[in-house]
Amino acid sequence: MPNRIFLIHGYVEDPTIFDKLRPLLPAADYVPINLADEFLRWKPSGPVNVRSLATYLTDQYAITPNDVVIGHSMGGWTAINVKEVSGATTIQLASWTNQKKIRFPTDNLTVLKLLAKSGLTQGQVLTNYFMKQYPFDESRDLYCRLVKDSRQMTREYIWQQLQTLFAQVPPLTVRPDLRIHARRDSIVGPPDETYVDVPGDHFSLVFYPELVAGPIRMLLEKPLPVVKDGF
Repeated sequence: MPNRIFLIHGYVEDPTIFDKLRPLLPAADYVPINLADEFLRWKPSGPVNVRSLATYLTDQYAITPNDVVIGHSMGGWTAINVKEVSGATTIQLASWTNQKKIRFPTDNLTVLKLLAKSGLTQGQVLTNYFMKQYPFDESRDLYCRLVKDSRQMTREYIWQQLQTLFAQVPPLTVRPDLRIHARRDSIVGPPDETYVDVPGDHFSLVFYPELVAGPIRMLLEKPLPVVKDGF
């Protein structure tokens, strides 16, 4: 088993997104990361991107190749960049290694900054529009709760998350150890690479946790290579 298993949530989520999944995973030292708290602790003075966030988290938690990082959505994007920096085993849930897979009206950072800094991203017009357009009855209440809760987040934190999603970074040289995705996901397109297809939508880890947990258990129950300092 790994030294630790880190859990990183997605855009406008928090660590409770893993509450249904975590009890189904092998016993381990779990470290849930709340990105709102991390950005407050980090206090970046300028622009950020997912690689700088991954570097901060790797340094903050001394993440090594003997650790595992599981990320949902934006958290999976952060996780694979943690692997780029640290060599940790990485599991992506409803996530991506190609930012073009994000299904969002725009990836233009100038526009996104204007929307975030003005408060329009969290305004009732846009949030009501997104909630009305959401296509899945099964996860509608969860999605709408996340969108409504995002109205209470600071504009700076929304902007930091949008930069994490869309700011360009150097190409990855590593790949996830496991990708789990629902083909019907309306928020993130399915990977072009091999992945485990599960039922549901973007929130399969909440509504089909047993099916998401199975492949993770299979991976984690295999002996992981141990990397010693200096070797």
